[in-house]
Amino acid sequence: MARPPTKHPYSRLRDDRGASFVEVAVVTMLAASIITAVLQSPVQDTFHDNVREMTCLVEGPECGGETWTDVQRPEEPEEYEFTFAGHYGGEVLGEGDAKVAIQWALSKQGLPYVWGGTGPHGYDCSGLVQGAWAAAGVQIPRTTWPQHAALAPVSKAELIPGDLIFFQTIPGPPPTHVGMYIGNNMMVHAGNPVNVTQVLGNPYWESRWVGAGRVPQKAA
Repeated sequence: MARPPTKHPYSRLRDDRGASFVEVAVVTMLAASIITAVLQSPVQDTFHDNVREMTCLVEGPECGGETWTDVQRPEEPEEYEFTFAGHYGGEVLGEGDAKVAIQWALSKQGLPYVWGGTGPHGYDCSGLVQGAWAAAGVQIPRTTWPQHAALAPVSKAELIPGDLIFFQTIPGPPPTHVGMYIGNNMMVHAGNPVNVTQVLGNPYWESRWVGAGRVPQKAA
């Protein structure tokens, strides 16, 4: 009786190996297709933006030329709801460079809030006060954190026109907002739009107070 042919002991292994190569190729092609689809979809932008925001939060206050506040602040934040807000056309108080800075800031009333804006068509909060003091010939830091850190602190009772006043208006390391005190319990700041609002005696701003600082005037 003839014996059936004997399979080579490694023939099965060779067959499985060939099948494995085909399976790997198919899986690789599917993975490449999925990755390409993701890269071409809005998911990539969303992921990038989320990672960037987390990086800015960790590395703040500076992050690629923008502050943590500038990156995080929405275009129309809810914090811009005031007891009094409007166009100020009264007497400009202040002395020397402070009066020049206030006049400049008041001249920007009505311009829109612009995320990271330094003018001339719109401003963010720190960009407005930096521009105002630059118009008076005094250089101060660009963003709220270094502005607050660089200036000599003053109390509410010591405020004079031209002092910068800082607030915590959104979650995150304070301060997240800055305005310029113009006297009579009011400040000019980059709301939406740039406007004058009551600050002292206003529950909203009083509850978010961080501090105030005095900008050194240039030597006469």
